[in-house]
Amino acid sequence: MRDKFSDILVFLAILLVLAAYFATGWMALPEKGTLLTSGLPAMSVILLCCVPLYFIHQWMLPGISFVTVLFYAFLAAANPTAFRLSPFHGVALLLAVSLYCYLCFSALRPALKYVAGMWLTFGIAVQLLPSLLWLAPVLLLSSIGKAMDKAKYCFTALLGLLVPPFAWMAIRYLSSGIVPVGDYFPRLWSEMTALHLPSPNLSAATLCRIGFTAIMVITAILRIMPRLSRYKTAQYRAILRLILMTLCLSAYGFLFLNYPALPAGLLVMLPAAPLLGVFIIDTISRKGAGTWLVILFLLLAAERISLFVNL
Repeated sequence: MRDKFSDILVFLAILLVLAAYFATGWMALPEKGTLLTSGLPAMSVILLCCVPLYFIHQWMLPGISFVTVLFYAFLAAANPTAFRLSPFHGVALLLAVSLYCYLCFSALRPALKYVAGMWLTFGIAVQLLPSLLWLAPVLLLSSIGKAMDKAKYCFTALLGLLVPPFAWMAIRYLSSGIVPVGDYFPRLWSEMTALHLPSPNLSAATLCRIGFTAIMVITAILRIMPRLSRYKTAQYRAILRLILMTLCLSAYGFLFLNYPALPAGLLVMLPAAPLLGVFIIDTISRKGAGTWLVILFLLLAAERISLFVNL
């Protein structure tokens, strides 16, 4: 009974810290907008993105799945712009669902419903953020090998990518009587090729947090790889694909996401958070895990303070 009560207290403490982190991020925004129409919906989307990650960890990875949720909630929301609702939040939620379907298909069972879910949500996300289309070959090549019927897989994937733009054109036609085919493809290519490298004018705390997170992710990958033989087949496949997507999304975020104008962590941390959860729980000692966590949370706290004192 005492242990259960202690667990409840720890859980409530974590929720209070997370709430304080969200609140200070919102307060740091120079142009907040309305809390009810921007702030709270943005926070809700961040928490909704945690749901697919929770099930990914619960069904496919070793360790406590709640740790993955915490990593994502904190690191995705490190940038205060994460608390201003935007289409980018919709992209993050769609990509979270697509990642879930991708791992279910590649690691658990190759059902066609997961192919449809993966490519349809990805296709809708591409309409909001066209540069994501560069990731399509990675998704295709890393999952088609699990398909029992390759032709049916390719047809479903192509359908998932084509339905959203055609639906958008149909809506435009019904609302304005214009089919913007001539404008669509030039706009798509223009946005796909527009590079947005991170701003060099970042605070010292922000640079430390990004650097430390990158070191954690690299260390997690290096520590997990030699231990892959310990995991079950589904866990093995899921971890390999999470590593692949972490590397690809990190490179994509560096090249195409205008950080800190965009909360790039909403996308980049989707595959990285489960890896960090496995790293903390399953690959290092509790003493070592505590050290990593204390340093990370101190950096997160320093970053929040720097938003108000202009360090």
